[in-house]
Amino acid sequence: MLLRSLVLPRLTVRSLKTSAPTLSGHHIEHWWGPEKAAGREYVGFGFNGDYAYVDRLDYWYPSIRFRKDDDTIRPIRKKELGDWKNLSLEDKKLLYRYSFKQTLAEFEAPSGYWKVVLACVLSVISLATLYATFISVYVFPEIPGTFQDEYKEAELKKTLVLRKGDFLGAPKYYDYENDSDAVSAVLTRFVSSRKLAM
Repeated sequence: MLLRSLVLPRLTVRSLKTSAPTLSGHHIEHWWGPEKAAGREYVGFGFNGDYAYVDRLDYWYPSIRFRKDDDTIRPIRKKELGDWKNLSLEDKKLLYRYSFKQTLAEFEAPSGYWKVVLACVLSVISLATLYATFISVYVFPEIPGTFQDEYKEAELKKTLVLRKGDFLGAPKYYDYENDSDAVSAVLTRFVSSRKLAM
């Protein structure tokens, strides 16, 4: 940190002057950056060398303590320098809470934020479905008659009549004399004969 401060002094000054304000003008609640480090004890390098408190699962030791020293913790800090057997359980918990924001169990505990994410995802899906339904009902024109099954069957029947005399394909199975076979029956026989041939 010292080398970075000497090499880039303007960057250091700028990082101390700027902050991350929200639209309301207040600092972001969970940002414990250099501007909030004033008065906190520097205890180590941290994960990147900055004077910032960050709870991270991959690097659990921040560079500064979570809370500033006050009249409550000073006598316990003096007792901490001696034998730890003289510290009570409450003193040890207080020392921990002044150094860290939360325990590892609290850090890994589920936050319930998945409910918000799931609600947002389902809302987007439902809005997209409603939009698609609205577009298909009120905006797109009616499907042309060529997509109806009756039209397709008549078109196929016309094709069969025009291809009369072919000895390959579906016309081979059509009864031209009676003209009573349904086109679907002709197609069924044609497809089943192709499966047998394979």
